[in-house]
Amino acid sequence: MAKTTKELRTICDLASAPDHAAGDRMRQRWWGVNAADSLGATALTTTVARWYCGGCGRSAPAWAPMVPSHTLGLNGLVLACLVASWCCAHTPATAAPRFTTERPHKAVVIGGSISRYYAGSFGQFLQFACRDLEVINLGEVGAGAAKMRRNFHSGVLDGEVGLIRHMPVGHRWLLVQGGLNSVWMPEATSWTLSRLFVDAYDAGFQVVALSLTPWGDDSDPRFEGWSGLRMHRATEHVVDFLMGRLKPAVAFGSRAAGRPGQPSGWLPGELPTIAVNLWASGLRAGPSAPLRPAEPLQDSFDKSAYRRRADAQDDLVAAARAIGRQFLAKKYHSFDPTHPNTAGHKLMAVLTCQKAPAAWSCDCDALRRGEWRAGRVRAPK
Repeated sequence: MAKTTKELRTICDLASAPDHAAGDRMRQRWWGVNAADSLGATALTTTVARWYCGGCGRSAPAWAPMVPSHTLGLNGLVLACLVASWCCAHTPATAAPRFTTERPHKAVVIGGSISRYYAGSFGQFLQFACRDLEVINLGEVGAGAAKMRRNFHSGVLDGEVGLIRHMPVGHRWLLVQGGLNSVWMPEATSWTLSRLFVDAYDAGFQVVALSLTPWGDDSDPRFEGWSGLRMHRATEHVVDFLMGRLKPAVAFGSRAAGRPGQPSGWLPGELPTIAVNLWASGLRAGPSAPLRPAEPLQDSFDKSAYRRRADAQDDLVAAARAIGRQFLAKKYHSFDPTHPNTAGHKLMAVLTCQKAPAAWSCDCDALRRGEWRAGRVRAPK
């Protein structure tokens, strides 16, 4: 899940802690680096400063990436954290975003840190490929479903400062990609996302929702043993809701009683206008990832959260063994196994483009050829 400000500070504390073993474990968990690895400070500082500062609403200074590339390992991590902290404390907040083109269709991205990716996000790729669509990104690092909904209200629907003032009726679009920061509560996350969709529907928006992406790897303790299956089942629950595969009572659990009239089917606006399945997509590691050993799972079944389902033990063991195949493919890792890199965001945009409305005037072939270069998506040289 996305790193919050508190978690990043924890990493910084551990990076300089006397207990280097603990620091190494935390760095391995979050950054995928060992103490012995050579990690250039330039790339790491750029990543942390831009992503972290973007998440707190500030701009990294122009010199942030200009760090000597020979500074490696622990020094690089400490320097990255120091620069990130300086950015947020001492640089001015960025101006409120605004639409700047004559493109008729206006879209706002609401999400967590994945949507906020700094080096070619799916929103930037879509704006490049769709000549009648302008996109503003209001994603926020660390935002779960509830914070996403609040951000939509404050940044978009607010009658005095919200972007809705500049979004013509009939041309309003909401791009949603998030919920991973609260996915451990799948029913609550599904409910809150649905309330976000209803809010948008009532305000005249059409909603394009991108599902949660594959995430995790074997080094993450959240995916150890049977915990991995529980985590991925929770993620799948939110995906299945978004794709319209669940009945409201299943998607929301007890919260379904709070729906007007409590119908068994879906009410207008509770599901997105367009849903894009990123979970079961080419972002996954797929069959090339090895299966986990069966014996440890079989031996620990009686102590697992699934112990009351002995009749389905074989199927559950098979599913738990295949967890690695649902991870984000390594070629799409950015700074960790949760957040897709530029190539991953490009694929996310391509999958969205394939379902995009004709009114956006998208060229999916141009999108496939597009490149992130010099701070923007451009046509290839």
